Amino acid sequence: MKKITLILAAAMTVLVCACGNNQGNKKKSETKTNVEEQYIKADLKIKLDSLVKEMGRLSTPVIVDIQNGEITLTDKEKRNKPAYLLPASKADEAVTLNEKYRAVVMLGCDMTVAQLYGMPVDSYKQAIAKLQADINNPAFGNAQSEESLESRIEKFYNESVKAGTVNLFWEAVVAGTVEQLFIITQNIDKFLPCFDDKAASEVSYRFILVHEGIKSLIPYHPELEQLQTILKPLEVINATNTAELRDQLLELKGAIENARDQLL
Repeated sequence: MKKITLILAAAMTVLVCACGNNQGNKKKSETKTNVEEQYIKADLKIKLDSLVKEMGRLSTPVIVDIQNGEITLTDKEKRNKPAYLLPASKADEAVTLNEKYRAVVMLGCDMTVAQLYGMPVDSYKQAIAKLQADINNPAFGNAQSEESLESRIEKFYNESVKAGTVNLFWEAVVAGTVEQLFIITQNIDKFLPCFDDKAASEVSYRFILVHEGIKSLIPYHPELEQLQTILKPLEVINATNTAELRDQLLELKGAIENARDQLL
């Protein structure tokens, strides 16, 4: 505002000295903008770092429990194969990089469940390997089985930051969160016992963290607004114990399935 006022007050001077003064003002303006952008980016990164750190500390029952061998099935249970898993061919429908990030995480979750039921998973492995090659994020291929979930999440996030694709990190987080909730609702009697009251309460906290991460990035990545729209019906999840989580997931079963369909 001050700059505009000065220009109006000294119009003749500006017209006479237009060439020299405009170059200097432009350079000063660009310098100021660059400094402001650096501060904004630094401030945003501090916030995102904190959100990701907090997310890594939260419990992630079911998928991690299956991978750790803490969930097992009887032979009778294994005979009742789940029909709700995404087919590996779904990877072919992922065209954009956003869709590929979503697909690799969702298919990874479903492959874990398929293994639990003793189903063949070669097609999943091939589809996931192709998606990982297309994505080319080292964090996907370099995770060690003995690494903690917190370490894996941080590694994935840090690699995304290095590559300038932190928006895609949040695409993957949303896809994984929704897919796991979907899997739980499909066999709630088997999978909900993986939760204690603390883990149940952390489901809603995770949504808060994810929402904050997406909201912070929307000014830079407007396409993330789609994720906010997809997650909106699920923001009512506010369970403080397993009984409440069960009731809420059953009530939201259709909304969770709809969110999943919109993601991929």
